[in-house]
Amino acid sequence: MSERRQRSATESLLSVAFGVEMATILFGAIAMAGLHKQQWLEVLISAVILVAMLALAQATLRRGLHPVVYASQALLALPVVTEPMWGLAWLVCIVFFTYCLVKGQQLDRRKEQQ
Repeated sequence: MSERRQRSATESLLSVAFGVEMATILFGAIAMAGLHKQQWLEVLISAVILVAMLALAQATLRRGLHPVVYASQALLALPVVTEPMWGLAWLVCIVFFTYCLVKGQQLDRRKEQQ
């Protein structure tokens, strides 16, 4: 049986970032659905679509399709058009994603040098 490729630090940290983003979207959608009771179904459907998009990005991360990963982060800003409070959640997600990306690349470089 062939050995599996070991995950890089960047992949591991970005997987954590995607998990945090998915939880943020789901809990944010629940809160928004409570605030906008008339549109609760639309809010939850859009949250499911965003989480599915993040799951796709996470699945493509190990295959080296990084443009999909970066596009998913940009698409997280779409709900800001209808609900400005998503902007704060998006900003937190982007900062955390960027931190994980930079820190993971630093750890990978350090590991290569050893």
